[in-house]
Amino acid sequence: MPSFDLSVVISTYARPVQVREAIAAIVAQDHPGPIETIVVWDKNEPEWELAVEDPHRPVRILFNDRGNGLPGSRNCGAAAASAPFVGFCDDDDVWLPSKARHQLALLDETGADTSITNMAVEIDGQLVPKGEDTTVLRFADLLRARRPEACMCTAVVRRDAFWDVIGPMDEHIPGGYAEDYDWMLRAARHQPIAVHPEPLLRVGWDVASHFRDQWPAWEAALSQVIDRNPEFAGEPRGRARVEGQIAVAIAAQGRRREALDHIRTTLGWSWKEPRAYLATLIAAGVSADALTAMLNKRGKGL
Repeated sequence: MPSFDLSVVISTYARPVQVREAIAAIVAQDHPGPIETIVVWDKNEPEWELAVEDPHRPVRILFNDRGNGLPGSRNCGAAAASAPFVGFCDDDDVWLPSKARHQLALLDETGADTSITNMAVEIDGQLVPKGEDTTVLRFADLLRARRPEACMCTAVVRRDAFWDVIGPMDEHIPGGYAEDYDWMLRAARHQPIAVHPEPLLRVGWDVASHFRDQWPAWEAALSQVIDRNPEFAGEPRGRARVEGQIAVAIAAQGRRREALDHIRTTLGWSWKEPRAYLATLIAAGVSADALTAMLNKRGKGL
């Protein structure tokens, strides 16, 4: 079996144009060593013809046989990976040419099990940088704020750590929602995450999200995140942020009385949490879809 420096897992569903761009970006990495790309199709028939037999930059095609959408497809690809390091990418994201080279060097220099990079969000043809000027991300940082750069599409992780001390993606998290936040919290709890401060990932926010409007999954998955991380009790602003997201999800489902109760819970943690006020607007009849679209245009999310 050929020896690779890095295995990159691309998860895809119903985006034939974007996935080709994502594959091409991995193949074009300027890291001098061999990199394999593993493309995992979820729910629809794979395009088997995209496979490439190249000892330096092969492309392998798989069907997600593990279930539950994105977390299952990521685990499916990681299980097939043969390199000591595994990176992840979604089909609407693009790795910039130096991403693999910089992150493999960072992992070698720091000895960390996980590295991430900052990123740039593409909105109406403009790139909006996301992330902070830092070289390390700790567990407490992720409790305080949902750092956008701490997502699986920026991550490169040691394969052994992914399957052992950190653990794989949670294939049972409701709807597959918040699976990357759940995993990043586990990774940072295990060990601080090394950060490359340059934006080395381009995220296509102009592409409709498969998770948009799945409010019951939002509510259940975020509640699970809080239950799994009791340390949120010591970070009131961070706890308020997640509680506010849950309040938004409840309000968007039309459960007005429960939403108002959860808004009060959110404000009890922090009266400054803006999602409490967004949830109030939704409970009053403002469209959650309209608010989401407005925030996305500004490079933000609920």
